[in-house]
Amino acid sequence: MASKRICLWLVFMIITQSVGEDMRSVRMSSMRGSKFQCGNTTCLPFVNLITSTIMKCQMACLAQIYCRAATFYRSTSNCELFADILNQNENMLADADATSMNVIAGTRSPPG
Repeated sequence: MASKRICLWLVFMIITQSVGEDMRSVRMSSMRGSKFQCGNTTCLPFVNLITSTIMKCQMACLAQIYCRAATFYRSTSNCELFADILNQNENMLADADATSMNVIAGTRSPPG
């Protein structure tokens, strides 16, 4: 009976550790009616994907360790993920169909 408890305890600890190491919590700011517009190729999106909602676009960014920003287009459900945007606020262009999101520095756990 004791060995069964120890086995269950070990399995529980392994699952807890593996899940705990992969968890990320990140905060993002959101700007409706704006998209990223860059004058050079260094800030082009590194991933373009189709997501059904803005929340899934945000989750896709949060799942990528190098993602610093994302833009979601409601009409096409296109989600663009960005890694190399240095000053997000200066690279904005008005677009009523788009919502852009920036990762807030210092909120990623573990830090990336």
